Amino acid sequence: MNDPSLPPFMPFAILLVATWISAALMVLGAIRLNVLDHPGHRSSHTRPTPKGGGIGITAAFVVAVPIGRHLDGLPVLSVAAFGMIAATTVLAVISWLDDVYQWRAAIKLATQFVAAAILVVTGTRLSGVAGQAGDVVLSVVWVVYVTNAVNFMDGLNGLASGTIMIACLIMACVAPIPAVAVPALVLTAAIAGFIPFNFPSARIFMGDVGSQSCGVLIGAFGLMFAANGSEAGVAVPGTWVPGEWGHGAWASVPLLMSGLLYDVTLTLFRRWRAGARLTESHRDHLYQLATQRGMAPALVTLIHWGFVIWGGVLMVAVLQGWCGPGPALLLVLPPQILWTWLVLIRMRRGTPRNA
Repeated sequence: MNDPSLPPFMPFAILLVATWISAALMVLGAIRLNVLDHPGHRSSHTRPTPKGGGIGITAAFVVAVPIGRHLDGLPVLSVAAFGMIAATTVLAVISWLDDVYQWRAAIKLATQFVAAAILVVTGTRLSGVAGQAGDVVLSVVWVVYVTNAVNFMDGLNGLASGTIMIACLIMACVAPIPAVAVPALVLTAAIAGFIPFNFPSARIFMGDVGSQSCGVLIGAFGLMFAANGSEAGVAVPGTWVPGEWGHGAWASVPLLMSGLLYDVTLTLFRRWRAGARLTESHRDHLYQLATQRGMAPALVTLIHWGFVIWGGVLMVAVLQGWCGPGPALLLVLPPQILWTWLVLIRMRRGTPRNA
């Protein structure tokens, strides 16, 4: 890979291809493990399907990130990079055991807080927002919320995984420093190795091992953008070009993940208003209501991918200084409101598919 005759991008391109292939091979191995997800009252699938495809995503990511950092001239592992890998690994291991043994939700939640704490302690956190203690609390809450949002939305083929893959690709294209771009691009390649086995029809699901690991990573990327591109939670002078990138970078991940975050937030609010238990499993998400009323699952997934692309357009506008983060966050809402209206129309006019 150090052959001087190779173009500068070639070693990293080879790494990404290797990440993609290794993730795909490990997903095939997970299929053979045959740990099945049996349909339940909140499931969108109707037959037992293997789960645990996230093993391939997570393992490929953890192995490839240090190599990618080295190829891009970074230390193989900084404290913050080690923390990101450690947090992902801890959450992946416990989530895989939960996929196999079906532990209580409290164990998963506790592990999410542990993973978030690892990120914060090793430097991936907000800085200068609400005081030192406030920044720590906000960082932990953000990571746990995003992790749960991804986990909740991982109920339709390709929806959560494709959303994250596209979001990471956009982040990698616009992030000005390798500390953000490298892990984002590696995660893109790892998920690309999984997607063909899950969308449009599923031979395997990510399982909690995939959704929660991807969720904590998206949360970490959000904190890195909010810290002006630093992997250590403290703004690096000159990291964002003054006048072009500015302080709106904190809105990047909320814009990209607006579809997932909007659906989860709206659903929690609706259930709270209805007096339902927020910790109880359900099928009240917009994407679930849409498919219950006969909308093609693949179409619902593609709509969510479109939300990411629209969020990416707004993200670039913010980072280039063409639009403030506030207006951008308002502009991300019209497609979500239209989607909500369409789902409500189908609910009023249609008959549940499973009725």
